Amino acid sequence: MLYPKTLFFLFICLLPFRCLYGADLQAIDSLLSESQAVQYDQKELAIAYIKKARELAEGVEDPKLMARINNQEGTVYYISGDYELALRRFLEAFDYAVQGDFISQKEYAMNGRALVLMVEREFELAKGLFEECIGINTIHGDSVRLARNHFNLGILHNELFELEKAMSHLDIALEFLVNFPKQGLNSMVNNRMAQVYFEMGEFDNALSKYRLVLEDSSSLTNWEKTFALTGLAQLKLETGDLDEALVLGKEALSTAEFHGANWDLQKITELLSAIYKAKGKFDKAYEFLELSQIYTDSLYNEEKSRQIARLHLKLSQAENEKLKAESEIDQAVLKQRNRLLVFLSLLILFLGFTVYFFRKTIRLKEKFNKSLEKKNRAIEKQKNYIGQQNKNLSEINLAKTKLLSIISHDLRSPINSIKQLLEMKGKGYFNEDDENEAYGLLTLQVENTEIMLNELLQWANSQLDGLEPNPSDVDLAEVVSEVLIGYSFQIKTKSLNAEHNGNKRIFIRIDRVQLKIILQNLIGNAIKFTPEHGIIKVYYVLEESYVICHIEDSGVGVDEHYNNLINSRSYTRMPSKVGTANEKGTGLGILLVKQFLDLNGGMLKMESKTEAGSHFILYFKR
Repeated sequence: MLYPKTLFFLFICLLPFRCLYGADLQAIDSLLSESQAVQYDQKELAIAYIKKARELAEGVEDPKLMARINNQEGTVYYISGDYELALRRFLEAFDYAVQGDFISQKEYAMNGRALVLMVEREFELAKGLFEECIGINTIHGDSVRLARNHFNLGILHNELFELEKAMSHLDIALEFLVNFPKQGLNSMVNNRMAQVYFEMGEFDNALSKYRLVLEDSSSLTNWEKTFALTGLAQLKLETGDLDEALVLGKEALSTAEFHGANWDLQKITELLSAIYKAKGKFDKAYEFLELSQIYTDSLYNEEKSRQIARLHLKLSQAENEKLKAESEIDQAVLKQRNRLLVFLSLLILFLGFTVYFFRKTIRLKEKFNKSLEKKNRAIEKQKNYIGQQNKNLSEINLAKTKLLSIISHDLRSPINSIKQLLEMKGKGYFNEDDENEAYGLLTLQVENTEIMLNELLQWANSQLDGLEPNPSDVDLAEVVSEVLIGYSFQIKTKSLNAEHNGNKRIFIRIDRVQLKIILQNLIGNAIKFTPEHGIIKVYYVLEESYVICHIEDSGVGVDEHYNNLINSRSYTRMPSKVGTANEKGTGLGILLVKQFLDLNGGMLKMESKTEAGSHFILYFKR
């Protein structure tokens, strides 16, 4: 059975081309309205309406109409996640709107461009455009568009984790919508407010807002339904209701697959992985984790495509201006030559001698130009060679700087331990028995530090041209045991209980020195942030493709902001924190861990709460 919208879609595809009279203008208005009605649920149908509208408007010089068509097409592509196409359409709409000074369409295109900039995390540029849109809509008193602008600013501040500012803009958006209860924007605002409440820890308010969205059947789209169901599933996971979280998560996935936005699919598959993990179903957790990674990679590739497309777009515009200027110059030269030919044809008999010297001058000029061109090529070649040499030197210097940072960072802890022992001896804290034990610890620490330094220097010598992994089959449990032995003084000083079963041989594929740097940083952090008489556990879970290493401690843990920094995909240097015994750090350790794991095909996850310890989960290739 064919649905009415499907029949209409087939019908519009068969309509004959007509000139744009009043009836065609009404048809275009109707097509754009139909596209807007299905833009959140049926992308292909929405695009089909727009293409038909373009056909009806073909050949007509109406900038305002073309601005409307491009703005609507940009909106559909943005909703479906095709940000590069969305940006192209919004830029075209802006150009048409500027031609006729159509303020409403100009503001719409600026708002769309700001949304794409926000996806690219160009927050300052996006914020400037949104504020400019607010100025335009304030002058015209357009409440719905002002609500949309403040809603978008709320999203921007939410992405920057400025939750109070985000909630302030969302409240303003609702105030503008108070006389427009049937606007679909109401559901969007309530969804985003629910997410901000969740991030603030106000779970009851978040639950109320999500339910309000799902109960509004009159304006609920699949896009907003997916957002609300995902938010509820995340809320149930956070409150420990895993069965309900799983039901809501599956429903959200089904809805997301229907409208096909990769951003929603990445978010819900990642959440489902977390839910299955919390339920102890690690196979399902890993399955959805892989799906989430696929969608993440897809978004990443799309981001690169958008950047390249924007660059091409700017280059094309610059080339068009250049071609236009060259064309004008060519026209001027052509006119000048025509006048010269007419003049020469009239004076050919009288200017023979002059023509002779003129031709001779041209030959000399050509010869000079060829000589100059040859010299320019030689200069350009030398310039490129010098530039490549400078680039190579810069890359080598950068690699050396990184290697020095790594070596100094990894030697910091054992040298501090040796210094601490010597200071204690100098202050007379030891009796004879203690002094003998301290001497043994000092000897062991010096030997371990010497081994560590030799390994780092050998590895650094092989890495001078760049930090590249040299993978081999490495016994993970053996390296963990070596690291724990290297930290034996710190463990003993704090009276910590370090639990590790290093009897089983567990082989992974990795650069051995980079693995040791990873483990030294994470186990060193566990010791640093665990108070006296605490517990540190290291244990393993074997899967088909990965070995999962768990490092848990009963230390002070970290807050949600710090946790999010560690779990993000960016290589952000972490703020340094003082340990439970006033140990100092540089903030470089976690950055090195993430970089070396990525270089060796691994992953890092962290679970931690303030005063509840930390749990690092490392995925290594088997």
